[in-house]
Amino acid sequence: MRLLVVGEPGSGKTSWCREYIDQQRKHGSTVGGILSQATEQQRQRTGFNVIDLLTGQEIPFARLSRLKRFKGGEVVGDYTISRRGVVFGRGAIKRAVESRCDLVVIDEVGPLELSGKGLMPAVELTLASPVNVLIVVRSSLKGALQRRFPQYEFVVVADLTQSLSDVSEATHCKAVK
Repeated sequence: MRLLVVGEPGSGKTSWCREYIDQQRKHGSTVGGILSQATEQQRQRTGFNVIDLLTGQEIPFARLSRLKRFKGGEVVGDYTISRRGVVFGRGAIKRAVESRCDLVVIDEVGPLELSGKGLMPAVELTLASPVNVLIVVRSSLKGALQRRFPQYEFVVVADLTQSLSDVSEATHCKAVK
């Protein structure tokens, strides 16, 4: 299965994924891949760290360019993406696929990936593999993701652009096996 979580920035996509991952693990599923955890200072988002879901290791992934520019990093919008963070994220996703996890999470596929860079090699590897994958994508990029991969059928399990009552129905998905 190729599952999507869609929503706007700050809509709770990563939080939804955390709950879904916990639910999957409670049902005995192995979950790997990455989550992109927001970082904040004084209640203002400053960037993201990437978390390896198999090991729990967390490293910086992106920071607001006005606050920090990673050496050799790629500027995308307001953020600078860490080359080290990208390599770490790719490795975490690849390990999850090679370990044949019941579910591989990729949080998130953004403009960098849709331009063929960033995590895209790991996204392509995961989609071409037999593992179940949960991909997080902004509402505005969902169509671009589907056009990039017309050979795959994606099922939206959570659309956080809808009302919360509509989304709560999607959170009752059964364990992936």
